[in-house]
Amino acid sequence: MQNYFTPEDAAQELKVEVMEIMSLIEEGKLRAIRIGSNIRIPVRELEELLVTCAARPAAHAPVASVSPEGNSRVVPTRTGRATFRVSGSIQTGAELWPGSMRYPIKFPKSFMDALLTHFPEGEVAVGGSFDAPSRGSLGEFIQQRLNTKMNPAVYIAALLIDEGYADPSRRGYIRFRSKKSARQNSSSSRVVGSDLPPKNR
Repeated sequence: MQNYFTPEDAAQELKVEVMEIMSLIEEGKLRAIRIGSNIRIPVRELEELLVTCAARPAAHAPVASVSPEGNSRVVPTRTGRATFRVSGSIQTGAELWPGSMRYPIKFPKSFMDALLTHFPEGEVAVGGSFDAPSRGSLGEFIQQRLNTKMNPAVYIAALLIDEGYADPSRRGYIRFRSKKSARQNSSSSRVVGSDLPPKNR
């Protein structure tokens, strides 16, 4: 029997974000199997990916065909180890480009409104696991509400923090602010279209 990686294992092995692994699977560049709600990547497929994705000189590098719109901004993940691009906001609906994804993950205004209603205040698990986000977590909510094989909970958590709807909490958790506190903070601390981190704006 061959060995398998979870998307989290593969991301750790390659030192990339899990969303990048999921993007490769969605684009058909990395073969994986689904068993129920679990995703497994054969080790040989990951090894083959490393061969096919070998770095080439810049003159031969392909040009990305889709990029974030001009009014997007850079947001750091909760841990600060990576960034992603965002167009829009929690209040208006947003499109997120994690890692090197060519196409955004879309979160309509109706989804964002439902999210804020579902999590009114208090500490919530982020639930970043692709296979089985923890019960009652942001990740579970996203997978139940959106028809997606991905789990972009870590990016939504970072956006909620960036826009003042939540604060970082203990590892793997965020703390939603009261609606009044969130409205006051989000309207006074963000500059739409700015690529500077909030501290430098």
